[in-house]
Amino acid sequence: MGIIRNRNLISRIKQQDNRVYVPADARDNQYIIAELVINDNLIAQLSDKTLNPTPKELLSLLLNKVRRVIDQHDIAFVALVASNKFIRVRYGVDNEINTTQEQHIVYYNPEKSKGVIGICPEGTESLKSIRLVCFATGKNLRENAALFHQKVVNLVSEIKQSFNFIDGIKLQDHQHISFSLEKHSSATQSKAHGFRVIEKRYESSGLMLPEQRNSKAFIVVKANFSELLNEKVLSQNYEVSQMHAEISHLLIQLAQEVGINHLAYVASNRYPVVKSNFVTGSANQKGELVSLNFGNTEHEVIQIIEDEYTNSAAHIVFYMPESTSVKFGYAVYINKVIKLLDKLGQKLQLTEHDQAMLLRFYQHFSYKA
Repeated sequence: MGIIRNRNLISRIKQQDNRVYVPADARDNQYIIAELVINDNLIAQLSDKTLNPTPKELLSLLLNKVRRVIDQHDIAFVALVASNKFIRVRYGVDNEINTTQEQHIVYYNPEKSKGVIGICPEGTESLKSIRLVCFATGKNLRENAALFHQKVVNLVSEIKQSFNFIDGIKLQDHQHISFSLEKHSSATQSKAHGFRVIEKRYESSGLMLPEQRNSKAFIVVKANFSELLNEKVLSQNYEVSQMHAEISHLLIQLAQEVGINHLAYVASNRYPVVKSNFVTGSANQKGELVSLNFGNTEHEVIQIIEDEYTNSAAHIVFYMPESTSVKFGYAVYINKVIKLLDKLGQKLQLTEHDQAMLLRFYQHFSYKA
């Protein structure tokens, strides 16, 4: 009987590892970007051939053409972006778009956001493409992700036929879920997530994706070590960058002990953008964004700690090569990350305030439609 009980216990532990218990108030979002390449053929169909429309005029012409098409496909919130800037999406109580030198930060509420809007910053002179951004709305976004993807595919197919696009239109499907690690440990109401690979989720809903596609999954943790900073920097002759370096070294050491081999620690005013390509490391660039380039290598650790950075906040990034996904999905890996961060907090003797990190799990894939 003892052996049977032990086997049952091991089985239950494995089942728990294959699920992440996420707080009930965790936030989902999904948005799909269709990149409409601008060429003479598109301009000729939108405008008099004798005209040379500005980006703003081109956007206005395209909005008038596609608004009716969008209405027919039951997609409640759409943005047409006539800009080469990076698009970042976050939850917001109301619709809000903050445009900076390098980004459009779009805040939307899946339960409230509606409409078709155009975005073209003042001073935009040249465009490579106009991006059609379709935002998932309603409830149960993750469960309905495949259905929403199919709606966007149908919309893009009609737009492609309407404008005689010869080249394929690149589709990028972005899905995020975010939750507080403080609530994860203390939540009485939670939902079990297996965090299956998107392709598997879509297949179970009857949607097959093209074989030629690029996929990536990663975690970005927003940490704020403000009380640790107060303790170390304000009470001692201590540099902020030194604190971040010590945290980073400890994190890397703990990660190696549990077999997490692809991560980055970013203490910078620049926001990390995760990419997967053959060139690994971080792009040495100035501005608002910093590229973290991960490949399918066995080990990749990136540290960006800027000497002039005086903030207590940092981004900790965990990249997931294809090998980290098992048949159950990413849950095993995500649980490993959560335990690692908990152990980091214990080693640093973090207060409850500093342990209240925000974890975002990202799944992206793209292909030509």
